[in-house]
Amino acid sequence: MGITDTAAALAGKLRLDSHHAIERFGVMVGILVVLGVLVTGGAAVAALRTGAATLTTQAVHTTGFTTSKTGLKGTVDGVYTNRGRTRALVMMHFEDRARISYTAADYRAFLLGSDRELGTHPVDTPGLTGRFLVFGSTGYLGVLLEARQSFAPQVLNLTVRATQELSSDRNARSGAEETPSDATFTKYDQWAIYLNPGGSDAPVIPALDRPTLDPAQAYYDVVLVHREAEIKAKLDAKLAEMRTHQAQIAASTADLATTRADGLSLWAPRVPAAIATDRITGATAAQNRGTSTLALETDHVVPGGVALNWRDGNVYTGYLPRLVPPGQSYVQFLAAKRDEGSDDTTRQLSEMAWILSDGTDLKKDYPVTDVTMRPLTTVMNNLAQAYSDYAKAKSTYQSDLLIDLLRLEVQVRDIRANGSTHTEGVLTVLY
Repeated sequence: MGITDTAAALAGKLRLDSHHAIERFGVMVGILVVLGVLVTGGAAVAALRTGAATLTTQAVHTTGFTTSKTGLKGTVDGVYTNRGRTRALVMMHFEDRARISYTAADYRAFLLGSDRELGTHPVDTPGLTGRFLVFGSTGYLGVLLEARQSFAPQVLNLTVRATQELSSDRNARSGAEETPSDATFTKYDQWAIYLNPGGSDAPVIPALDRPTLDPAQAYYDVVLVHREAEIKAKLDAKLAEMRTHQAQIAASTADLATTRADGLSLWAPRVPAAIATDRITGATAAQNRGTSTLALETDHVVPGGVALNWRDGNVYTGYLPRLVPPGQSYVQFLAAKRDEGSDDTTRQLSEMAWILSDGTDLKKDYPVTDVTMRPLTTVMNNLAQAYSDYAKAKSTYQSDLLIDLLRLEVQVRDIRANGSTHTEGVLTVLY
């Protein structure tokens, strides 16, 4: 007998199956909503049976879900709280390109207590209210639970129901091991999540401590702050790499003055203006007590890139107002950046003239196999490679990584413009 069958049998013995749902809710809450024991998969059941200690600490007991009728797959990102633990935000998201409604009013939620044996219990935390949030077109959804007092440590069964089905039933699972026993999962497109908002390991996020919840900040705190940190770490690492390339340029340039071949020396080449004035200033984290201050000073921005002091802000407060010219929208600005083409500094470097002290050209007037010119050829190759490496790193820094940072800000703007919330009639709680 499988886990699902065992749970269904247990539900029947305890009068918790779908046949007794109306009777049970009539006695306990006086409302007719068919909710029973919801088995969302072997992993969730195992998580609920890990012992009493985890029930007081572990905030999330379900990490993934599949909608019952349309078969859409999703992930539970986590349960997040405020410092007083009177607010809990359950964040989840669907796979890319999943056809879901982006309107919060198209969802309902049902909450009841549970235990390690999948029994149904009243919710211990009194006075719970709920709000549903849809974070623009990102595919992220949220259920905000608010209480008059701190959440009691208790495993809760949160069922989310989509009242609008935008995907065909043909996508639904057939005989999957995660099929729940409750009849509402056949009638409605829904999914169940086991969670414990009173768990001590639920992370605290700043957005939930504000008097008025800003969905854009909640999304930033949960999703974007980590992606932003990754991009900023890459930006800082790229600046350190660029500084190393500049040190290599300086060393190879110095070699020009000391390297000779039969009395001939190389003149310093004319460097393309795109990188000629660049400087990497500041210190690395290792040099500055754990805080990096590296920055690029330049008179030239590569095509498709931007110049931005990214250290003194974040994508929630916004960088785009500093960059977008008056009279232009951020959509037009980013579109123009995409149309600027690619950086041709590397091509200019490959065409750079390498003139000897007698006026001849090392690349044009001497064969590569000329061993007499090898000392000068080596210096030329080292300096050319250092310039090329720096140019590629700068292009990545300005036109890839900084643009990636702005793309995160676009997600914040999407939520501000297109996100939706709904409160009335969203949450039904079993007390």
